[in-house]
Amino acid sequence: MTALAGQIVEIWILYVIGTAMIGARIFCRTKMVGYRNYDWDDYLVIAVAGMWTAAPVIGQVFVQGAEGRHTSDLTFEERKNMSEEDSKKWAYGSQMFLLGLTGYVVILWTLKFNMLCFYSRVVRGLWTERFVKPLMVMVILSVVVIIITLAATCRPFHHLWQVWPDPGRQCVPQNLTFFVVILVFNLATDICIMLVPIPLNQKGVSALWSMREDCVGIFVGQAPMVTPLLKRRFWVMAGYATDKTSNSQTPHYNGSRLESHELRSGRANNSKVHDPYSITNVVSRSESQEEIVQKDLPSLPEEPRQFRSGIRVEQRIDVEAVQGTYTPPRDPRW
Repeated sequence: MTALAGQIVEIWILYVIGTAMIGARIFCRTKMVGYRNYDWDDYLVIAVAGMWTAAPVIGQVFVQGAEGRHTSDLTFEERKNMSEEDSKKWAYGSQMFLLGLTGYVVILWTLKFNMLCFYSRVVRGLWTERFVKPLMVMVILSVVVIIITLAATCRPFHHLWQVWPDPGRQCVPQNLTFFVVILVFNLATDICIMLVPIPLNQKGVSALWSMREDCVGIFVGQAPMVTPLLKRRFWVMAGYATDKTSNSQTPHYNGSRLESHELRSGRANNSKVHDPYSITNVVSRSESQEEIVQKDLPSLPEEPRQFRSGIRVEQRIDVEAVQGTYTPPRDPRW
């Protein structure tokens, strides 16, 4: 397998992994809140799914169709002596490179905003909520600055893929200005994403790198939303599995008690299905244990005590309010 073929295979493997993660997230959210109760981050991830599908197509066209060629690799002499037919191929490769670079920025920054929308619901009512909206503004402004940089660094814009006359080193697809601006804003807006130097001198690797980082962004952004899929209780609620505890004939009392405390502020909207990620529930156990659970998962009922022998007595008291005076009958045993 050649190097270019290996890159194409990796591009589509990354696409399948990212698509599976997005699909799991959409499935999980739909089962938990219903599509009618989608929030901003749910719609954003659907938009990302469309852009993510276009990314490997652009990557394969650049790697296979254009053979990873773009005008950044050409010297002055190569530009001057190149035939018209070859010039068109290099120009086409440069156009695909710029399209892929723009798609990479849009996908990654959409995932950043998607993560902030999710985070705004997780910290609702907490003191850290005040930082979410400024970060959203920062993400929007940063991507606007990046797009303006891509569009205005080389004027006229078509010089970015022009072969001859030589437009100068400022008008090449792998312009250092592009990567510096992207790197700075990427680091400033999302320190959770691992940053490594962008390869500048390897054909086709840039398209592969953008797929890698977008795939990482998809995992980072969607992992918290698909964690319910790892719990049996979710599949029981969705109707795809049965609750083993419901078939138990001899219930066991473990002596612990579960108490759910809802942590949120503001008025609740009862007309809308509660979002399981809008609050945090703390479950306290008898042995000073605490665990974080989701809101809409059914509460765990206290298991009944197991009676091995003896007589079980149940007493029921009915209270009824009537007008007048009531004198209860006297028990003859008293």
